Amino acid sequence: MGVAPAPAPAGSAAPGGSLDIARDSDVPISTQLYWQLAYQIDTGRLHPGSRLPAVRELGAILHVNPNTVRSVYKRLAEAGYVVSRQGAGTRVTARAPQRRTSGTLEALVADLLRTAARSGYSADEVASAVYSAAAERKRPGPRIEILFVECTTADAQRAAERIAEAFEGLADADGVLIDLVDDRLSRFHYDLVATSTFHADETVALVNGRAPVIAMLAAPSYAELLDEVRALPRGSRVGLVCATERSTQNIAHWLSESGGGGVELLTALLGDEPALDLADRSADLLLLTREALEIGLASRFGRQERIREWTYDLDPAGIELLRRAIDRIRASRGPSGAASGRSSGAE
Repeated sequence: MGVAPAPAPAGSAAPGGSLDIARDSDVPISTQLYWQLAYQIDTGRLHPGSRLPAVRELGAILHVNPNTVRSVYKRLAEAGYVVSRQGAGTRVTARAPQRRTSGTLEALVADLLRTAARSGYSADEVASAVYSAAAERKRPGPRIEILFVECTTADAQRAAERIAEAFEGLADADGVLIDLVDDRLSRFHYDLVATSTFHADETVALVNGRAPVIAMLAAPSYAELLDEVRALPRGSRVGLVCATERSTQNIAHWLSESGGGGVELLTALLGDEPALDLADRSADLLLLTREALEIGLASRFGRQERIREWTYDLDPAGIELLRRAIDRIRASRGPSGAASGRSSGAE
């Protein structure tokens, strides 16, 4: 049943249009409500700071027991979506777990539903299948599940693709931003967590013993680029064009550690037009991360011959280190494939 909430008081936000409760569904009402509210937060329909209707108010609108709504709000709070305070109500957190751009998740879901409908499956059957698949991800399976951690989405996904290719048939790999490691490990099962040596200590702390952490050597495609930066006359300007502040800090650290401290660094992030303009006008060399290139930042600069791509690939030695860890886990499971334990710390 689709129910549009009544107009919300000032300072509050009705949950993104309407909430649909299918009473004839096999999916519990509390699960339906949780999924829809979490989805509206993830896709930006409910913005950080928005106040959700009071428990009894939403229960009355949807004709749902207030205790059901209360349990859903509690579950949302435990997942980091909302915070409840006496007198202030329940509000979407300032750092809600938005993992992608707002349109991406909606597009994926819409495409999945269209494809399923063409094959004769209902939306309810799709939801049931997705829920079952997600539940399976929380338990050890026949393949080794690997989570690769990085400071940019593009590098994390590229490394995960490289690992999946190297261990096709034996392991699956996902890439994740380092800030989202805890959330990902709380939601899914991973046999191993891998990262570059640069992030090893931070990743070990975040994983906190929940899986072995493999610190992999990187084969920097920017090795020659470092030589180029070091060869610049003292006082030259190098623009660091990144998608995130963390990427900027990492590159600056690498340049400093590798003897490139004699140049002036001009940092510029997506959306910071004055900084991008300054880098365009005065940088002798422009270093763009893979993520910055993927979102099209290169096109806004003149003198394209100054642009260099700052990326890395996994060193064969790092792949071999991961292979040994995979072999140990497979051996520990024995013929039954059941996991028999965990070790922790970086190898």
